[in-house]
Amino acid sequence: MPPEILNAVPPARTKLVLVRHGQTEANLEGRFQGQQDVPLNKTGRRQAHVVAERLARMGPARVVSSDLDRAMTTAEAIAKACGVGVACDRRLREIDVGTWQGRTSAEVAAAHPWFEEALRLGRDFRRSETGETAEEAGTRVAGVLEELARVHPLETTVVVGHGLALRVGLALFLGMGIEGSFSLSGLWNCSWTVLDHNGRWRLLSYNNVVPNHSGPTASASSR
Repeated sequence: MPPEILNAVPPARTKLVLVRHGQTEANLEGRFQGQQDVPLNKTGRRQAHVVAERLARMGPARVVSSDLDRAMTTAEAIAKACGVGVACDRRLREIDVGTWQGRTSAEVAAAHPWFEEALRLGRDFRRSETGETAEEAGTRVAGVLEELARVHPLETTVVVGHGLALRVGLALFLGMGIEGSFSLSGLWNCSWTVLDHNGRWRLLSYNNVVPNHSGPTASASSR
């Protein structure tokens, strides 16, 4: 192969790297966090620093985050490793679970017998009378992804958010619909997912974690 081909710099592409926040105590307890401002625990802070080192190799131009503490702390670790700043966007918040906030899945199932069957069959539903549906939360996030892709072409942007909202948001962004999101596993704490544009958007990799970083954890709200 000619040297000029071997040494060629690959063309720039638009990439979105979606990162779920690190672990919290509510994750360990299986509690719905929703938009409650829960901090990372010790494991979550360690996860954030480990994933930050890995994502810095991608050379992101910016980090955009949910304004909730667990996401912002994760985003700040990534931004520091990458030498960039952090911008906040409230639309990246987790699904609003209303009066279910702080309750466990078992407690919700006991109060609402239809809950577990709806999860098993992949049906969307409102998270309490005062909360959102998964599609409503995902639509918020998909709107942010569309804006970032349009405003920052041919660059890599890291987007830090939450389990369910990110999962459904990326499915809607890719045109998979709400039904498609039910075919994706819940996002693990401090996992990253890469969306790549090369004429069309592709899901390049999904739910990646750094090995031996205290293990993946999916919270109740990522269901």
